[in-house]
Amino acid sequence: MKTILLGILLLPVCAFAVETNDCAAANQLVALYELRAVMLRSDTTSYDVDKFIDTKVDALREPLPSGGFRWVRWARPPGNPEYDKHGHTVAAVQGSGTDNFESSGDHIYAVRIAVPAKKTLFSGNNAVYVGTAHVRYVVNGRERTKDEAINNWMNPDTTHTIDLGTIADHVDMSLDSATAPKHVKQALIEIHLLKAAPEDDPANPNYDTIVMLRRIRTSFEPYTIDDEITKLDPNASFPVYHFVRDLRRADELMHSKKEEDHEKGEKLLRETLRRLR
Repeated sequence: MKTILLGILLLPVCAFAVETNDCAAANQLVALYELRAVMLRSDTTSYDVDKFIDTKVDALREPLPSGGFRWVRWARPPGNPEYDKHGHTVAAVQGSGTDNFESSGDHIYAVRIAVPAKKTLFSGNNAVYVGTAHVRYVVNGRERTKDEAINNWMNPDTTHTIDLGTIADHVDMSLDSATAPKHVKQALIEIHLLKAAPEDDPANPNYDTIVMLRRIRTSFEPYTIDDEITKLDPNASFPVYHFVRDLRRADELMHSKKEEDHEKGEKLLRETLRRLR
């Protein structure tokens, strides 16, 4: 009987009918039942759960044929942003010519010219003469350009930032540079493309579902799946995941060769089955 009961509870869980006209709430509940069905499989790992949530969230964001998502917007991140970096070892001598090097990236809100403190992990850097920064960027399908003549020396551990005043879909930047004769190929300059951060658009009809799934993904407590379902459907208050997990644990203990574990398993089984009354 125990084996039969355990087998029945391991079957995929069906979504209960939702007596509501709130389509968003109904979609949330469907997503929760789908997730719990994945979690109830005996061979499911935490990787499988995370992968299911990530796939579901991406679908709710509505992928676009051209790439990206309909319901994801880009915003300036708080604090220190991520950035793409392209370094160049300067070979041109100031007064005799310049080096020109390029960098490109997507979803950029500013570009930063940097002369790092160190050229390598163990050696210091040298000053670089920076000429003109040429920025070409695309916003909503329209190309714009921004040239900034710096025409000055930049010492190691200094930066110069050019704010685009918008978030560009794509940026191409090139930079003219040179250094002193004695520092040829001993001076490093970098272009940093400061990246905007993706944010879920609250206007998305499935925004609340995405927030809920991401909250579950970062939770260290798997039993929260039952709590989330109960919030949306009080009639589904029975903690199915908790119940099945305890049954599995009881079965595992009862198959142990240790008498102590066997007794713990029997006790856990009795306590778990008592919840059905």
